[in-house]
Amino acid sequence: MPVQPIAPAEAMRTLRAALPLRTERLVLRTLSPDDLEAVRGYRNAPGQRRWTYNRDQTEAELMAWTAGGAPVFLRDGDAAQLGIEQGGALVGDLMLRITSLGSRQAELGWMIAAEHQGRGIATEAARAALELAFAMGAHRVIAHLDEQNVGSRKVAERLGMQLEARLVDDEVNPATGELGTSLIFAVRRPG
Repeated sequence: MPVQPIAPAEAMRTLRAALPLRTERLVLRTLSPDDLEAVRGYRNAPGQRRWTYNRDQTEAELMAWTAGGAPVFLRDGDAAQLGIEQGGALVGDLMLRITSLGSRQAELGWMIAAEHQGRGIATEAARAALELAFAMGAHRVIAHLDEQNVGSRKVAERLGMQLEARLVDDEVNPATGELGTSLIFAVRRPG
């Protein structure tokens, strides 16, 4: 049976209807300019950039990151950056990217402020985002992470993702200047 691509308009309608997305303890929502300082605090915190393979974000990049507005999925690579709120405070964010409309593929990524890690927040937020990705039409969802990022590996495993690839010394990490080894975890839509 031929695979039908993800329909951009349907994917955007599904996402917009779901937001803000509430879980037992969290709210996933679009970021806004009011989130700038909180995002700067956890994204540029010492040690955090190591896991995202980026240098610290500039003021302009942070402003763009937190500009707000409705997420748009028109082409491969388009992504929604969702804030993760707990008790009214922004504690992290989550990326939901459509990697291939035609092949129905998506990617999840997450970052939680250091002082909120180890409490199941990333797992709870990523599980909600995974269900949302499937509702938007994704057939397969991946997480691409550094091999040494044990916390994110555990999150991926809790989501039912399986290790599909280990890419040895595949990329120079701008935060450390060293080569890193990547892991690709994936899960397919149930049923």
